[in-house]
Amino acid sequence: MKRSFKDDFNMLAMLLIPIGVAVNLVGFQVANVLKLPIFLDTIGTILIGVVAGPWVALLAGLITNLINAIFNPIYLPYALTSIAIGLGAGYLSKFGMFKQIGKVIISGIIITFIAVIVSAPITVLVFGGATGNTSAIITATFLAAGQELWTAVFSSSFITEVADKVVSVLIVYFIVKSMSDRYLSKMNYGELYMKRKQR
Repeated sequence: MKRSFKDDFNMLAMLLIPIGVAVNLVGFQVANVLKLPIFLDTIGTILIGVVAGPWVALLAGLITNLINAIFNPIYLPYALTSIAIGLGAGYLSKFGMFKQIGKVIISGIIITFIAVIVSAPITVLVFGGATGNTSAIITATFLAAGQELWTAVFSSSFITEVADKVVSVLIVYFIVKSMSDRYLSKMNYGELYMKRKQR
């Protein structure tokens, strides 16, 4: 299934962007209110990547971080992480990595690595290794145990991200499974997940 950048941005995909952004923002607020050790702020981005493609997901991730940055500027540089997650989810979907639960968990681990590789350098170079979230406590623990700053940040980022991303991709998997073939048939990558394949 070969698609160009322009093909991804059909009308339905564009309408999906504000929904995905809203899911991201609500997930983030729920995680904050419940004091969860995970973020839940990329569910909408991953969902859009799975059914609408990487470029639409990239835009949803970027918009989410721009909105979050209005309330807390810390989130602005991490827009790069959201963009990378959107691209990763879209390309993983293109190769059918959200069809079966085992592949979905592998996708969650791959997206974790993408998030850590992009976000850990931002945490070190922009914020000196700590941003005040849950991973900062874990980073401090690793530093106290004698780890170097870069190793401590990468390790703590992986620990917090792997739980978040695996939970997020599983939520997306069950959302996509619950979508009707009629709706999926209108989405860029929806036919990959239809129960009754088109002829």
